[in-house]
Parts: sequence; structure tokens; C-alpha cells
Amino acid sequence: MGYALMRHLARAAAVLCMAAMACAQRPDVTYMLRPHEELPDGADGGRGFTKVFLAGTIDMGAGRDWQAEMYERFSGTEGRFIFFNPRQEHWDASRPGEMDYQENWELERLEEADFIIMYILGNSKSPISLLEMGLHARSGKLYIICEEDFYSHDNVRITCSRYGIPLFSSMESFWESPSNPVRKPI
Repeated sequence: MGYALMRHLARAAAVLCMAAMACAQRPDVTYMLRPHEELPDGADGGRGFTKVFLAGTIDMGAGRDWQAEMYERFSGTEGRFIFFNPRQEHWDASRPGEMDYQENWELERLEEADFIIMYILGNSKSPISLLEMGLHARSGKLYIICEEDFYSHDNVRITCSRYGIPLFSSMESFWESPSNPVRKPI
């Protein structure tokens, strides 16, 4: 097992351990937070939650809503999670200041997140995802799912290899992997 993978697993174990201790008496719950939304009152300001940013393909809303699929997967697991989902259901670029708001919201949530799960769909261009991958390649909290037919898959693969970023070819392979940050040991 490589040093980078061990570092990712150790970080995941530490974050999950802290979250487990902080919410030992609290019920399992997963929230989805999008731009312009607030956490519900029961979320205690996000304390005691593992925070996960869902980076990756959106394609102006035309791409598959993989974020909803990931949310469904996590909703069935033990733990307390907050998903930061940049996909707005009612995006309005004509709203004054909206682009600045959106970009700053994403940058702040990327930094706040305990983990970043990035899913790059094979039929997309995903230029912002590639930018975010570069920004967080050395963070130790990035997990990338990149479909093999993505036009720049080799660039993603080489970058992941160089910086020790776990790389998966599908949501299923991510979910079943021991390096998945929320997968419980069997």
C-alpha cells in the first residue's frame, strides 16, 4: 500500500472517528446544502458532521445528476453528513452578482469540506472540475471518479498517480473500495 493511500485512509479514519465521537448519541442523518440554502435547525450549524463537497460534472444542468445518486448512497450509511452540492435547481445567471456568489460559495465550501468527491462524466468537458482538481490535488481530501471515456482521462489518471489521489472509474467502484472515506470495514 502506497504512502499516499495510507495518508488518505488515515485522514478518513480520523475524521470519521471524530464525527462518531461527536455524534455518538445523535441519529444518523445526511443533509444536502446548495447555494442560497441554509441548514435546518437540527443540523447544529454543521458541528459533528462530516462535510463532503460534490465537485464534478454539471454541464450547466444538462449532465446526469450524479450528486443526487451520491446523496442516496450516503443516506443509507451510518453517520452524519452534510453534502455541499454546487448544482442549483434554479440557476439564474442574469441575477446580479450571481456568478460571483456561486464561485465564492464553491471555493469556501471546497476549503471547508472534510472530503471532496469529484465525479467527471465521460461525455463532458468539465473545465471547472479540472481547475478544482488542480487546486486541491495536494489537499489529501480529494477522491476522483473519472469515467474512462472522458476526453482527458489520461491527464486525470497521471495527475492522480503523481499526487496519490484515489481514482475510480465508476460510482460503484468508488462505493465498494476500501479507500472510500465512509465505507465501513466488513
